[in-house]
Amino acid sequence: MNKRLMILILIILSIGVTYYIEVNKKEVSMETRAKVEAELAQDPTFPARPVWWEKGHLLGVGVIFEGQNHDGDARRVCQILDKHGVRPATVQVFDVLKIQNDDDWVQVGAAVCSR
Repeated sequence: MNKRLMILILIILSIGVTYYIEVNKKEVSMETRAKVEAELAQDPTFPARPVWWEKGHLLGVGVIFEGQNHDGDARRVCQILDKHGVRPATVQVFDVLKIQNDDDWVQVGAAVCSR
């Protein structure tokens, strides 16, 4: 088997596996989302509602960026998601002031939550 064919087969398999994983993710209920949002609202680190939810498994949150990396904040959000049974999940942290003032989406942290 030549290398091109092998690479093509691997690409097709990876697309198929990715599609299968995405299709089989259960949508996170609005009730669970509301509970997570309420808990985030209690933490002054997150001054705004989550920026977005994608099927509830990709969560974008905003923080006030002061020059430091916010991966630790993303991991804290992962703990909240895990507490509410949202797995797997990815958290992305954005500078909320940049979004509000310039419509500029500057990511300042991220975490992949436990699977």
